Amino acid sequence: MAGISTLDVDDQQSIATIHAALDAGINHFDTAFSYGYDGRSDRILRVALASRTEEVVIATKVGMHYDSSQQRILDASPNRLRFEVDEIRKRLNRDILELLYLHSPDAVTPIEASAEALASLVEQGIVRHVGVSNVNTEQATRFSRVIRPIVIQPPFNMLQQETVRSLLGICKDQACGIACYWPLMKGLLAGKMARDHQFAPQDRRLTYSIFQGENWQRAQDFLDTLRDISRELDIPIATIVIAWTLSQPGITTVLCGAKRPDQIRESASAMHAGINDDKFDRINQAIAAFQSQND
Repeated sequence: MAGISTLDVDDQQSIATIHAALDAGINHFDTAFSYGYDGRSDRILRVALASRTEEVVIATKVGMHYDSSQQRILDASPNRLRFEVDEIRKRLNRDILELLYLHSPDAVTPIEASAEALASLVEQGIVRHVGVSNVNTEQATRFSRVIRPIVIQPPFNMLQQETVRSLLGICKDQACGIACYWPLMKGLLAGKMARDHQFAPQDRRLTYSIFQGENWQRAQDFLDTLRDISRELDIPIATIVIAWTLSQPGITTVLCGAKRPDQIRESASAMHAGINDDKFDRINQAIAAFQSQND
């Protein structure tokens, strides 16, 4: 919805998508200071949720922004984090932020200093709970020595499981949840792009190896299994993928990107899909086959 990594977004369609999410039973929305060069994601959420703010929990993230040249900057320094929190509260028109993540550590600021800044915001009553995103086990451990994150946010999907697997130990130790992003792998695992799909030259997905050459073909081979299961169950591939993700150990929240109402409805229906273990076993076998080809 921010129009940075996704092409052809439209604010009115984004608002309709948020309303469709609410109607489908979703009450948790994930945004960030850097979602949009000028806060576009926050502004859309503020408009879409204007009359329904009490129904939702909004999570947001600080420590990443874009400069005047639209270059992404990681800055997790305490002063920067506090500045971004103040700006987010204005954008969203919310006095209190329910869940605030450190978006990512930077290369300069000790993660303990970032954690201390977030802990201070909790003490002031500006933030209720904190989380941390895009960290490895060592970083998560150091963060948790200052303040316990109630949730860690890493990338995770059928074909990219390594980060979550490495974090399961600390999440168990800290009794924190995992809110994973990229479950549909930038739309790949929705299964709607054919083998001969032509990406627009400016499509940022082309910067990922999975969308190119032999990796693309192997991904399509894997998707053929999902397509077969989709036909057998008569439900969309995206629904199957999200249902599988929800069933994985440690996963407590699946963050589903969408820019159209039909997309979020497909993802939300996974909450009630009722897919049996036999189908998941077939999927796991296909995942293992894909991974063996990429070792």
